Formats: sequence, structure tokens, C-alpha cells
Amino acid sequence: MLKHFSRRCSEKGVKVIIVYFLSMLGFIPQVFANIVGVETQNFHPTTSGLDFVTVQSSETLSPGFINIGFFLNYAVNSLPYFDNPDTQNRQHFNDTLLSSDINFGVGLLPNWDMGVSLPVMNHQHIKEEGFHGQYSQPGNTEVRFNTKVRLFGDDAGGIATILSVNLNRLQDNPYLGKDAKPTYNIELAGDTSYNKVALGLNLGYRMRSPGEKISVDNPIDPLDDQIIASTAASYHFPKADTKVIFEIFSAWPGKSVNNNTNRAMSASEALLGLKYDVRHNVALNAGLGSELQHGLSSPDWRFYAGLNWVIGPSKKPKEELQPVLLPPPTRPDEPKEQFVVHDILFEFDSANLVSKGSFTSLRKLAGHLTQNGKFRKVVVEGHTDSIGTDAYNEDLSHRRALTIKTWLTKQFGISSEKIVAVGKGESEPIADNGNYQGRQLNRRVVFKIYY
Repeated sequence: MLKHFSRRCSEKGVKVIIVYFLSMLGFIPQVFANIVGVETQNFHPTTSGLDFVTVQSSETLSPGFINIGFFLNYAVNSLPYFDNPDTQNRQHFNDTLLSSDINFGVGLLPNWDMGVSLPVMNHQHIKEEGFHGQYSQPGNTEVRFNTKVRLFGDDAGGIATILSVNLNRLQDNPYLGKDAKPTYNIELAGDTSYNKVALGLNLGYRMRSPGEKISVDNPIDPLDDQIIASTAASYHFPKADTKVIFEIFSAWPGKSVNNNTNRAMSASEALLGLKYDVRHNVALNAGLGSELQHGLSSPDWRFYAGLNWVIGPSKKPKEELQPVLLPPPTRPDEPKEQFVVHDILFEFDSANLVSKGSFTSLRKLAGHLTQNGKFRKVVVEGHTDSIGTDAYNEDLSHRRALTIKTWLTKQFGISSEKIVAVGKGESEPIADNGNYQGRQLNRRVVFKIYY
């Protein structure tokens, strides 16, 4: 179903989704905090949906790409207790909290994207009686805006800076206080990769402008500034279209405040999960987490599941068909010129050419070949991403190369004996197959011309 749905989605449908997403601000009710705040929701999936789950990589969404994400997480024993003994443990479930995150990210310029996230408290269940933290009703707890700029890097890794702002929508949030101003965050994100392993590290500072204490009777003092840090590691299994992801995220207060519970005001949690690519632009996430420290909002167990759906770009830039001049051949079996083309498109799971845009590059290539009629042969290489089995991708890429060979022969009269069709499948990636943008770059046609 997902395959057919994402394939049929039109530009108009994308606009409707965006408008609907932004309009939700007016329809999701605010939450009354009682004696808890948004700090009970420290699971924050990235709005770009790239690479990891909650940890940022340096990579940004490419211009025109849109990521729509939806995550659910179920936290066990994350609420604070005050007037009775804390009996929370991994075998005894005192409270559960079901929350969701609706994310939207868009690539603006090369190395620059931005996003917005709407965290929602959907349902809570409290087993123990007594005075403890809880929400008064379900609803949207805050709005988070972020923007990321990549300072330098490539497909193998780099460094980026992230600026974000948290707009509180909780009434009587004790961790912020009365008339608190927005919370600002600045982070540095670095990542590197080697073969199928990727590593990420985020370091940052959270700047709060807390208000006055909600009331004298409230046991919690508003939080001050915090140091935030997170790290991640992933391993990609291309044959299974799956990543295994491990993450740790933590926060430490800049100064000590009163919270009247046996929970520390710092927090640290670990996650272990899977990211499965259903198809080229749809990824499913699932996993579990647990506290590393009995701190603020750190649950004994966390179970999460989510979906990232990437669309775009809505308007693809025109690709300049420029030959790559190779080193002078030293042997007859070495090519002299090479063209790498990404805008020759085929129908999904098919070797049939898509008419829109595909023939422009083919005509330019054919014109180049007929003007340089002295070439001995041209090798047409079809390349795919890693979605699917090796054998299937090799066969599909070979059939697509044969389609191009047939088109050049019939439309321009180029001798079929001079054209060799080769299917490389997923064997020679030029980008990361672990995310949508890398997979798009890997789906390409390479023309090698021999003289």
C-alpha cells in the first residue's frame, strides 16, 4: 500500500499535507501541566529523518526535498512522585505515557534545511495513588522550530550547526514558570562513516529564560540553562534494507534546582532500534530505550515506532550533460570520456522510460555521439540503489541499460554493435544507501565512450 500511495502522490497532494500539518497548531488543544512539563518528553526524532533517530548528522535535506515524519513512543515510569515512596522499576509499571511527534522538514538551499515538530501527549495512565506528576488533559505540549547549516563535509561525514527554539504550549509548566520566554538551543553536529558504519556526535547548550515559580505549593523550581549532548552509531545491512541504530542522549542542568523527588535533574537515556526502508522514499522505525540514570523524565522502558516519508524535489534542476574527461587511456580497453546522468527516469520497478525529462539527456548524448562518429563503442551502465536483492537489482539495471541501447539505435541509427549494455545493480554506490538522498544519487546511468 505504501508503495502505491507514495508513487501516486502529486504536487497538489504534497501542498495539502503541508497546509494540514501547519494548521494543526490551531486544532490541537494546549495541555495543562499540573506538576509536569515538556521535560517528560525528551524523545525528539529529527525533522529531516536522515541517518539516525534523535541524533542529528551533519547532512541536510537537499533543496526541494520534504520529509514528513510521524512517531509514537510509549514511556513506562517516567513521571515524578512526591508524597509516596518511589516504587518504579522495570518490573513494576506505576505509570505509562503515550506521546507522538509530528515532524516536517524541508531542504531550502544546498547545506541548509529547516523543520518544525509538534509533540503531543496522547494518553497517560497512573496506577499509584498520591501526589505525583501528571497532565490534566491530552494535547500539544510545545512547538519546536529548527534550522541546520552544514559548515563543511561530504557523503562520508562533516560538521553542521543547529539552531532551534522551543515554544511552550503548556499552561502552568512548572519547569518554565510563569511568563517564561522561549527556550533557545545551539548545537554542533558531527558525523563520520566508514563502509557500513556511521557515527554521530551532538554537543550543545540550552538557554532558558524561566519565569517565576508557578505557586508556593508547587514542589518544582523552574529549570535554568542546560548542557545537552547525544551520540549515535549505526550499521547498515544493504541486503536487508535495514539499519541498526544505537543512541544515547543526555542533559545536565547548569545549576541545581529543587524538584523534591528522588529523580536527578539531569537525564540520560539509551535507545536501540531498527530503520527499515520499505521503498526508496519510505522508512519505518522501531525500537526500545531505557534510562541510564534515574533522572528527569528518564523512563524505565521506552518503546517507539515511526515513519518517515520523503517527497521531492517538486521541481528538479536541469542536469547539464557534461562529459568527464578521463586520464588518457593507456590501453584500448579504457574509455576516454564518461557521462554520469541522474535524470534518465524509469517507471517504478520497470525498464520503461518515463517520458518527462528523460529524453532530453538522451538526445544530447546521442547528438554528442553522432558528432563524434569515430568512437569505437559506448558502454551503457545501469546502476540502482540497495533496495531489493542483489540479483533483482542487477537484472533490473541490465534491462534498463538495454532499453537505452534500443532507444539510441532506433531513434538515432547508432549501430547496436557499438553499444554495450551492462547492469551493475547496487554493486558500485557513490553515496550512502542508508537514506533517501543517497539512494537517489546511486540510481544513475553511466555512459563510457571508447575511441
